[in-house]
Amino acid sequence: MIISLIIFFDLISLVKAQDTLLINPAKIDSLQQLIDSRPKADEEKVRLLNEYARLCFFNQEFQKGFIATRDARELSSKIDFKGGQIMYYITLAAISRQGQIHNYRLEQARRLVEESDNQLAEYFTELNVPIGYPQNNPEQILEKLIPLLQYFENLDDKEIQFTIIDEMGWSYYILGRTNETKIIAKKMIELSSDLSQLYLKFISYSRLIYLNILEGDTDESGKIEKKLIEMFAEAKDHIDSDYLNYLQANYFNNSGQYALAIDYYLKSADEFEEKGNLNRLIKIYNQLGYAYQQFEMHEKAVEIYEKYISIFKKLNDNIGLHNAYQRPVLSLFELKRYDEARHYMALALQGANEQDRPLLLALNNMLEGQILMDEGKYREAIAYLQKTYETYLSFEDSVQTAAYTISFTLLYIAECYQKLGDMNSALKYGLECLERENQLNHARTIIKVKISILIAEIYVEKGQSEKALDYIKMYQEIITESNKTENANKIAEAEIRSIIDKSEKQINLLEKEKTQKIQQSKIQRVWIFSITGALLSALLVSLILYRNNKSKQKANALLNQQKEEIQDSLIQLKATQSQLIQSEKMASLGELTAGIAHEIQNPLNFVNNFSEVNTELIDELSEEVNKGNLDEVKAIAKDIKANEEKINYHGKRADAIVKGMLQHSRTSSGEKELTDINLLCDEYLRLAYHGLRAKDSNFQSAFVTEFDPTLAKINIIPQDMGRVLLNLINNAFQAIDERSKKSKKGYQPKVTIKTKQLDGKIEITVNDNGNGIPDSIKDKIFQPFFTTKPTGQGTGLGLSLSYDIIKAHGGEIKVSTKENEGTAFIIQLPIH
Repeated sequence: MIISLIIFFDLISLVKAQDTLLINPAKIDSLQQLIDSRPKADEEKVRLLNEYARLCFFNQEFQKGFIATRDARELSSKIDFKGGQIMYYITLAAISRQGQIHNYRLEQARRLVEESDNQLAEYFTELNVPIGYPQNNPEQILEKLIPLLQYFENLDDKEIQFTIIDEMGWSYYILGRTNETKIIAKKMIELSSDLSQLYLKFISYSRLIYLNILEGDTDESGKIEKKLIEMFAEAKDHIDSDYLNYLQANYFNNSGQYALAIDYYLKSADEFEEKGNLNRLIKIYNQLGYAYQQFEMHEKAVEIYEKYISIFKKLNDNIGLHNAYQRPVLSLFELKRYDEARHYMALALQGANEQDRPLLLALNNMLEGQILMDEGKYREAIAYLQKTYETYLSFEDSVQTAAYTISFTLLYIAECYQKLGDMNSALKYGLECLERENQLNHARTIIKVKISILIAEIYVEKGQSEKALDYIKMYQEIITESNKTENANKIAEAEIRSIIDKSEKQINLLEKEKTQKIQQSKIQRVWIFSITGALLSALLVSLILYRNNKSKQKANALLNQQKEEIQDSLIQLKATQSQLIQSEKMASLGELTAGIAHEIQNPLNFVNNFSEVNTELIDELSEEVNKGNLDEVKAIAKDIKANEEKINYHGKRADAIVKGMLQHSRTSSGEKELTDINLLCDEYLRLAYHGLRAKDSNFQSAFVTEFDPTLAKINIIPQDMGRVLLNLINNAFQAIDERSKKSKKGYQPKVTIKTKQLDGKIEITVNDNGNGIPDSIKDKIFQPFFTTKPTGQGTGLGLSLSYDIIKAHGGEIKVSTKENEGTAFIIQLPIH
């Protein structure tokens, strides 16, 4: 797979070996003379040394380049020149060509600029890489680097050693010397550990995994992957956690574990958004959009690609912008938002250069062809798709995208001819599609499944049963292998989740310390009152001393000291409260996730069941083909197709649930949206119920909804209002569960949610028939830290936070309760 190659070398493009020098030697010699003639150790000499080193690298004069790099670094340290460190990282990036290590060196330089509040920004200069670099002559490179490595090993310069062996690893790989490449990767792991460079260590481990997979040693690659994940889980608070999350996301994306990939892309995006790192966000959004498309979560893909486009606009990068416009086209087509797809396609074509324009026109023709197919206009669709095919055919040797997209074009043409009843043409294009896909050696299950079953259908229509059976068997083999891969990924994800969960000890520790912190909070309040009393006493003393006019300075000093003590107490109290609020949010997220897990199981069961039925039907189909019973073959094929549609339907149900999960688990944007309150209440009622069922399988309760169908949509922050509803519904379920455990037979637990529209307001009522709230504590329930739950089971912040959220929306929340009868929480929100 090309994806595996991405893990190792980021698809570095190669050029043919050249003997020509890219930089005029006279320019390098003149720089050398300028450096030699400058005896003064100053910042300008550091700059000249770095420029000299980069030019030497471009001409593959590695010894001169690395020695100058080291001299520049040592001189910067000697004169305490921070800008020299920035230049040093950029110089190391020059030798690393492209790829992850190259990008990381540049990010190290950018980070130093940020840490200086951009005061050192002048020292961050773009690399002027000459055309034709890097030259692909691995034997010559190794001849120069092997003795140079020994030189820097004698100097014990590990950072330059790492850069040298990185270049050596690339050369060994190009020569097909996998064993030497593995030795290099292990040496890179050792050096990155010595340097405490976690990011570089992660990249080195990834390469070693890829090399073992390349040799077919999956057991060894699995062991290394486990070490890699453990290392990553332990490093979540590392300074490079943002880059590590991004690297981890790429790893999962490349290995087909898209759920984990999305998880880590989102974490990385949050961190880079907070830091305002737009250059890195561009790459994350590009990969994240692709991962969503693999899950067929096209709504989310479009949302991400729109953010992707907006960043290019902020950066005024017109070249990148016009390239970005084509990204959401596929997902918009799948969503049948044809006008928007055409709009983005037009924008991409509008700014295209002469080189990119033919491929964009091919993509546009494919889009128009697909739209016509959806409309049943197959003859007109073929005309557009044929143009796409011819364009990609002319570019397949020079542009990878063209080679990878031809298969899809051929599939669509074959489908059109099948619909038109031209089976000979359909078979011609179908077989070419399959042949090209096999030549690419890609694990693209979607296209292979579609084309194998399509060819089988065509052979059935042509009356060639035996050939049809061959492709049905192929279809079954692909599905079986896909299920194995999917199951392997699920097992891997479960193991990875387990490892990462073990690293989440801080959250558990926070829960255990919760009671202590509440107690500390109470003690601090007493302390504040005590100090306030002392302050009053001090004021009285100061008046007396003022009268005497002898100890005035002493009294003022005492007052200032006590004032500082009060302020310190308040700071400590706020810190404790912040920690407890975060703990409450984490608990709420846990309950929400448990509910989603139950909710998503139902459609997944349907998918699994229909998949099993299809397997049985395929066996029956094989038998009928052998008997020559074509009518029965067609009937079974229709059943298989109907089941595939049901699998697709329930898969989309699961997709919708996952999208909801991502929506509600992300941090609130703070922006209000026009929201259907009935849908929001219904969703959180089900999630709360399934969340409690996940914790306690014995929990049982009836729940009833009485929604006003005429309810108007209102502007709220859905995530925040969801937290309120989840808290109130959970409290209601817990109340009836508590009464159910103590009551005699005959008690029927029930929770009811009602909505109705009042004059200018919407009212939501969450009602339970639990034990009710005693009058003695009724007035305290909205106070922070007040809870009736046992120690360790509640922070006392749930209702307090809910109260604050409702107030922030301009509404109010009230409670109506009777002991032994139940409780009703009533929320009123303004419509406008």
